[in-house]
Amino acid sequence: MKMLTLFLILITSFSTQVQAHPVSYQGATSLMSYNKPGENELLLTYSFQSYLAAGLYYFKVEDVSYTLPRINYLAKRWNNEDSQGNIYLSAGYGTEKSYDQSKGVGYASIDLDWESRKYYTAASYGRFFRDHSEPQLRPDFEMMKLRAGVAPYLADYNDINAWFILQADKQNDTGVELTQFIRLFYRNVLVELGAGFNGNWAFNYMVHF
Repeated sequence: MKMLTLFLILITSFSTQVQAHPVSYQGATSLMSYNKPGENELLLTYSFQSYLAAGLYYFKVEDVSYTLPRINYLAKRWNNEDSQGNIYLSAGYGTEKSYDQSKGVGYASIDLDWESRKYYTAASYGRFFRDHSEPQLRPDFEMMKLRAGVAPYLADYNDINAWFILQADKQNDTGVELTQFIRLFYRNVLVELGAGFNGNWAFNYMVHF
């Protein structure tokens, strides 16, 4: 834990606090990545406005990968006295690569979150609309995720923030996978270290610059 804390402090030299949102403050560039065995997700965005971002999205699961430009839109925000809620919509169109074949693919998703300094909840649903021009059935790929977390202490702005998070996610007709995370963030850098109840690992990170 001491080495991870030192790592966070060393690589942090900016002043903006990071949040795991697909749209950031105006002028921000964000890099987000979610990883577990057989699956990698990478999203690089630039926020033109506080409610609109554009970027490049890459998602790979087993032998299939999706690469596409993507637009993220903050559809609704609730700024309460001690909490905030958001609804984000995203869409894009690009390429699906499966083995040696490339196909067109569309994408749409919705993300919802509510958080205070103590509690955190989030839900997301995304769907890849695959090219159905061939006689062979190619079902769309969909993924769902639910998250809930609690902060063990209320950190000040210049402290390292910690969260314990439980995630349930499901893809197509697979079973529900449960993963427990510890989230640490300091100013503009966030990392999540996860362990699934099935023994799998998970590692996520995010940085704004």
